[in-house]
Amino acid sequence: LLATRVSNDGGGVTSLDTAYVPDVLSGSTQNIQQAERICVREPTQQTQQASLLSDVCCQDVDTAASPTDGIAQSPNAPRQILRPPKGNLQLRVGILTVSDRAAANAYESGDLSGPAVERTVVSIINQMNATFTDQTIGVTHVEKQIVADEILDIQEVILHWSGKAAAADAQKGANGGDISDSPATMPFDLIFTTGGTGFAPRDITPEATLSILDRECHGLMSWASAELTARQPLATLSRAAAGVCGETLVANLPGNPSGAAQVVDVLFPLLLHAVRDLRGGR
Repeated sequence: LLATRVSNDGGGVTSLDTAYVPDVLSGSTQNIQQAERICVREPTQQTQQASLLSDVCCQDVDTAASPTDGIAQSPNAPRQILRPPKGNLQLRVGILTVSDRAAANAYESGDLSGPAVERTVVSIINQMNATFTDQTIGVTHVEKQIVADEILDIQEVILHWSGKAAAADAQKGANGGDISDSPATMPFDLIFTTGGTGFAPRDITPEATLSILDRECHGLMSWASAELTARQPLATLSRAAAGVCGETLVANLPGNPSGAAQVVDVLFPLLLHAVRDLRGGR
């Protein structure tokens, strides 16, 4: 029997020892114990975390379960920035805070989630423009609004920002209706909603959003959940939705300012590619 002992200090293999253990199959307790002592993998933190992946003696479990092979990474590990679309991309962004208390001015600090989303968007854009010199991303307009946890209120803002309300008004005007109270608006490229994505009775943002989406995108929120659950297991409880309303991409974010910023950090580079596709590659 050829037995191998691998020593690891956490940063890679530091020593590899091989020894022949004769007559193990003969049933000698001494020889079997000797083989067991030699064929022991010195534990590391990664080995302990991935120990259930294999019970094969001397398998390099750290390599088999390398965190870089999957989606989840160490919470403290820097995340690689997804390359944005090449060229010039100027955005109009709407940020809708959905909260009964924020709408009633019940917070002494005022709304924190909307500004957190805006800061994160600006930070990511600055980082991308500094990293990739063959493209320029900018924001020509940002609009923030607060509404209560009411389906009709949420729908009204999203439809207005997406331009679908204007299209409906144009059709209404063509049919002889009055559209004086519903001015047309240039569609936004991105709409972020914050709040109302949990399980509380008043959490109805996903339902309000889904009811007016033309096309839902399951992959966006699945990706965000997979990325963030490794850092915060409670992220799995989000019921957030995402999709296309008219020519506008809509994404639900949690109401917690920190959580909302983390989801934007994960989603925003992907959303830029979707925006470019919605514009027909322009």
